[in-house]
Amino acid sequence: MTDRMHINWDIIVRRLLHESSEEENQLVEKWLAEDEANREYYRKAKHYFDVYYTGEESRKVDSEGAWAEFVIYTDKSSRKFLWKKVIGYAAAVLILFGVGFTYWMSDSRVKQPEAVAVNKPLKPGTMKAFLVFNSGEQIALTDSSVLERVVEEYKQKMVTSRDMQQEKEEYNTLVIPRGGEYNLVLADGTSVKLNSDSKLSFPERFIGKERRVRLEGEALFQVVKDTGHPFIVETENGEVEVLGTVFNVNAYPDEEFVQTTLVEGKVAFQGTGMPDALVITPGEQVTYDKETREADVVKVDTEIYTAWAEGKWIIEGERLENIMKQLARWYDVKVFYQNPQVKDLVFTGDLEKYNNCEVILNIISMTTNVVFEVKDNTITVKM
Repeated sequence: MTDRMHINWDIIVRRLLHESSEEENQLVEKWLAEDEANREYYRKAKHYFDVYYTGEESRKVDSEGAWAEFVIYTDKSSRKFLWKKVIGYAAAVLILFGVGFTYWMSDSRVKQPEAVAVNKPLKPGTMKAFLVFNSGEQIALTDSSVLERVVEEYKQKMVTSRDMQQEKEEYNTLVIPRGGEYNLVLADGTSVKLNSDSKLSFPERFIGKERRVRLEGEALFQVVKDTGHPFIVETENGEVEVLGTVFNVNAYPDEEFVQTTLVEGKVAFQGTGMPDALVITPGEQVTYDKETREADVVKVDTEIYTAWAEGKWIIEGERLENIMKQLARWYDVKVFYQNPQVKDLVFTGDLEKYNNCEVILNIISMTTNVVFEVKDNTITVKM
C-alpha cells in the first residue's frame, strides 16, 4: 500500500480562485481521485470560498488570509499552532480535516454521522479549592485573594485559643477538586498554579534550612531564588530540589510516570530508589518510571507541558487515553471505552481549555475516527 498523497493548501486556494496553473490543476485532480475524504475536504473548501471568502477582490491569492478566515468560519479560534504545522509545506489532509473543519461538518451538503452526542453541555473547570488546616478544619475557596484572608483569620483564632508554643512548621493542605484549578503565593513569594485533582501541602511560613512542600497531581512553580534555602517539591515517588526557577511537575497517582519539565533555572530530581539525583537544564524533562524506578532526560518543547496553565492544551502525538484523563479531571467526568483499542489512537492538535467539552470532543473525533456519547457525567468513547 502506498502512502496517502498530500497537497499544499496554497494550491487548493489557487484552484478555488481560478489562479492555478495547468500543472497544479492536474495535481488537484489526481488528489481528488484518490479517495472520498479528499473530495469531501474539497467540497467544503469550495463552499466556504463561494459563500464567505472576502479576499477575491484583491486579485492576489492571499493563502494565509484565506486560511485565517477559513478557521474563523469553522469556529477554531487558536490557529497559530495549526498554521506552523501546515502552511509552507505539504499538509496532512486528515489533520486539516479534523482540526480545521470541526463545525463545518454540520453545515455540509453531505450528511455526516454525529461525532458527539450530548444530553447536556459539560462546562469547563473553574477557580476553586478547599483549604484543609493541620487541625482538620476545612474551608472552601473560590479565588486566590481569599486564601490569604482565610489563613490569617485561622491563625488569629488559633493564637487566641491556645497558649503560645515553640514555633514550628505546621502544614496546611490545598485540595483542588476535579473540575477546578487554583493559584496561590507561598510565604516566601513563590507562586504556584495547581491543576485539577491535585493537592499541595505547605507551611504558613518556612522555618529552617529548606523550603519544603508536598505535591500530589500537577503544578507549575515559579520559585523565588534563595541560595541559602533550597526549595524542595516532595512527591510520593521522588523529590525535586531547586534554588530559583520555573518548572512543571506532573505526579498524579494514576499515572505510570512522574515528569518534571524545566523552563528556567536548574533543578535536581531524585526518584525513589535512585542512587543519585539527575540535574536538568532549561528545555529538558526528566521522566521517572514508577515501576522500574529508572529515569530518562530528554529535550522537549516546554510549552507543551506548561500550556495548561495558560488555558490551552498543546498535544503532539498523544495517546487518546492520556488525553481523556486530562479531560476527565478538568470537566469532572468519567470515561468509558466501548472499544478498548481506541485508547491507543494518537491525536495532535491545539485545544482551548475553557471551551465546553463537546467542542474538544468534536475536534478529537474528526482526526481519530471515534465518536463520543455524553450522558450525565460520563463520556462513552466508541469507534
